[in-house]
Amino acid sequence: MRPWVNIFWGPGTNCHRETAYAFKLAGGDPHIVLRNRAISGKDTLSDCDLFCLPGGFIDGDHIRSGFIMALDMVNRFRDQMLALMEKKIPILGICNGMQDLAASGLLNGELGRPTVLMDTNESTRFEHWQNEKIVIHHCLGSIWTEGLDGVEMLLPVAHGEGRPVFLNQQANCVIAATYHSYEGDSGYPNSPNGSLIAGLSHGVIFGLMPHPERRVEKRQGGTDGLRIFQNGVNAVK
Repeated sequence: MRPWVNIFWGPGTNCHRETAYAFKLAGGDPHIVLRNRAISGKDTLSDCDLFCLPGGFIDGDHIRSGFIMALDMVNRFRDQMLALMEKKIPILGICNGMQDLAASGLLNGELGRPTVLMDTNESTRFEHWQNEKIVIHHCLGSIWTEGLDGVEMLLPVAHGEGRPVFLNQQANCVIAATYHSYEGDSGYPNSPNGSLIAGLSHGVIFGLMPHPERRVEKRQGGTDGLRIFQNGVNAVK
């Protein structure tokens, strides 16, 4: 049996099909769950083996990226989010999905109490880089980074708000990926948003700003990103 993967879709999400394809290549059984079906109860977000918030511009990035979706996660989908956490279902948030995880508090394990937010890039504009080298750092309890400690990946980056800002010293999440450091300088333009941090982890929850779903086949320029999806699928088989 292929592990069941729920991939959330809301208006503005545009990386759901590529993400579903990546999970399928990795051996999963991906299902795109529409927001209105989750609201009506026709689909339940926590009925899965893996859960993913893909990239895009959900809700048009109104107010700020991921903020409206985060409000839904804290309120409208609260019981389903808590069920995901209680069941310890691995969660992956990519780009916009990481912004959702951060703003909702899920990335630090406290729904409704975020300790890190994704702020505007230092350049104050949307940055779209076709190739950016990142380094994975395995975190205790993370299934997504298992066996990848120190592994370099070349992944695309496309975001306008990707700079992590920690709201207090007890952030309760750890660095899971960094942009390649050029002579130790993490500022823009040596990283897309001015931060060294490309990904954060809290247990089985992993948020990553670069797009691994865009590097899963050789025709896309390499298969670096596929290893993250394979880790998730293999962990729950």
